[in-house]
Amino acid sequence: MATIKDVAKLAGVGISTASRVINKSGYVSESTKIKVQDAINKLGYVPNETARAFVTQNSKIVALFLPSIHHAFFSELAYYIEDALDKNGYKMLLCNSTGNIQKELSYISMLKQNKVSGIIGISYNEIESEIHNSMPIVLVDRHIGTIPYVSSDNYGGGKIAFQVLKDTGCQHLAYIGSYSNSVLTEVEKRQKGFEDAAKEDGMDYIIYTEQDPIEDQTAFLKRFLSQYKNVNGVFAENDLMALELFELAKEQNIKVPEELSIIGYDGIKVYEVLKSKLSSIRQPVEVMGRSLVELLIKRVNGSYVTPVIHPVEFVKGETTR
Repeated sequence: MATIKDVAKLAGVGISTASRVINKSGYVSESTKIKVQDAINKLGYVPNETARAFVTQNSKIVALFLPSIHHAFFSELAYYIEDALDKNGYKMLLCNSTGNIQKELSYISMLKQNKVSGIIGISYNEIESEIHNSMPIVLVDRHIGTIPYVSSDNYGGGKIAFQVLKDTGCQHLAYIGSYSNSVLTEVEKRQKGFEDAAKEDGMDYIIYTEQDPIEDQTAFLKRFLSQYKNVNGVFAENDLMALELFELAKEQNIKVPEELSIIGYDGIKVYEVLKSKLSSIRQPVEVMGRSLVELLIKRVNGSYVTPVIHPVEFVKGETTR
């Protein structure tokens, strides 16, 4: 955790000057204020009394914000997070943000006011300026400075998907997904792992992506089937996309998996009841949920923690040979 000495050193001022800026007492020139404030932002410095409050004023309530409770992966993850929190004497406050940054910022504000003990966040918004590593926050699949996060091995999952498609006789492969120009997440490593595996093997491949959020996923997938008729093996960035591709392929009388093999990513339990079982790279959702809670409680108690990446596995369904 950064100290006032660190702030003063980075700003090139004395400790007393840095103290006057932080406590808003005494005269300090505007240019010096800017230097000190820049140092505070870069270091994620929290005044001692605020840092202590995060530990001593434990409300035993944790806020979880996620983009949509309708998404099967998020809802399953939320289930295990709530269960783990309950077993540790905490209650969960759910924020279904629908991607609305103002909703997420309101919960971050609650943390700063000690109305919640900590935050577990799944966010694809630009919230970097509002949080720092001195706060009890743990993210999912997201890199913001040195704030800890929990993720599955997305890169390894991409490599596994390529290998399965290749080993089952697919010769023309494609990755289908989305990308972001503003937010760095672990999810993008699924594509990276797939690409690297294909390059290592010397096999040609197609990358078919659209900027997130994809406005019309159905139209997006129909264009893919129309443009790349020779592709006979697809790795989709998540199960929802893979399942829709499967349904669209059936509508066009494309035989799955004989003519087109499809692998998704998530492997969540809700899809196990479907008549046609999807082949998928399974994330250990329960383990991830409990890991998030474990890290957050350590942060609430003032301990330093590091990111955790959990292994994935391929689960064969009926959409691969």
